[in-house]
Amino acid sequence: MTGYQDFVNIFSSGKFVKSSEIAKKFSFQKALSSVYIIPTFFRGIYYIPTHRERKGHFIENKQDFFINLFNSRYGRKKWYWGLSTSARYYGIEWSATKILEIVSQEKSKTINISEKIQSLKKKKSYRSALLVQYLSSLDVNIIYIHKGKQESFSSIKIDETIGPVCAKEQIPKDIEKFSSKIRNHNIKKIYKRILTRYN
Repeated sequence: MTGYQDFVNIFSSGKFVKSSEIAKKFSFQKALSSVYIIPTFFRGIYYIPTHRERKGHFIENKQDFFINLFNSRYGRKKWYWGLSTSARYYGIEWSATKILEIVSQEKSKTINISEKIQSLKKKKSYRSALLVQYLSSLDVNIIYIHKGKQESFSSIKIDETIGPVCAKEQIPKDIEKFSSKIRNHNIKKIYKRILTRYN
């Protein structure tokens, strides 16, 4: 089988799939080079754009994209929206930072999407140009993934729209724990503003 439609018939679209799953039923290299799949920020996990997304080279539902990506990578209830992102959810903070923050049960990680976009632009290939459009459409510059302790996950609540989010009282605890590891001065200022609203 060849072609995007054949690929979608096998795996369906608008979902995440592992490279090992693709390799069992399709040419992984063809899927990659033809941009039937989009590399995510985690090794071995790829996104299959819908027909509409593939035609316009964009991610349509950004929120669902990230929720499903983190579910695929970490598993449900093994991560949550935290710190400045959860503060926006509760209406404690309103800055449009283009920064997402989650807490997971695995090691900390900083994903600089802006740097990835700039790196792809330098390659000047057709595939790279398409990936730039997809990544730019996410409208996010940086993702901070913080490693939390098991007890912090007891505060998770599942919101129908945004998925797992920590309890309001968990926010200052996480900020106190993780702020020293962040070098971004803008986000540190936001942390300070958030903490003043708890005092």
